[in-house]
Amino acid sequence: MKRNIILFSITILFILIMTTLWSFVLTDKYDQIIDLEDSQKEANEKFITTQILSDSLYYVYNMFEKNLAQSKNDPLNKQASRTFINDLTDIFSKININGVGVSPAKKYKKGKYTYIPYELEFTCDYPRFGRLLAELSASERIIKIDEFKFINTPDQVRRSTGDNKQLPGAKITMTISTVTLNK
Repeated sequence: MKRNIILFSITILFILIMTTLWSFVLTDKYDQIIDLEDSQKEANEKFITTQILSDSLYYVYNMFEKNLAQSKNDPLNKQASRTFINDLTDIFSKININGVGVSPAKKYKKGKYTYIPYELEFTCDYPRFGRLLAELSASERIIKIDEFKFINTPDQVRRSTGDNKQLPGAKITMTISTVTLNK
């Protein structure tokens, strides 16, 4: 019986010591850990935001660098840039749009910008036209879409009301301009 009382006393003493230690030593640590986790989340969010802004600024810097003309004789200000026409041809072949007519128009200046317009004429369906617009917006050059027209006659639409229920490709004319920033 004495042995049981001693064991019970030791157990109670152990529980009291552990409770005292927990309340004095470890209670603040739990709150500190929660506070540190919150500050770590904030730091991670700031880091991710900074990384996104850095990538965006890098993209904007590259856009300015690729489209900024140093002088009036800069190749970017020349009529009908061959590199842009080659890039445009690559975009059309990537999307599988054939029979494209590209004719450059006369360049003009407006403020500190030089616009070099291009007349495009081609035939494609609506999804390919959407992909074309997405590719043009992802280009390294600043491209302004001045105008586009879908030339789709009612006869073409009536002929396509067969089993596949797809609209036929429309003849599209577009006027786009490359924009060069002048220093």
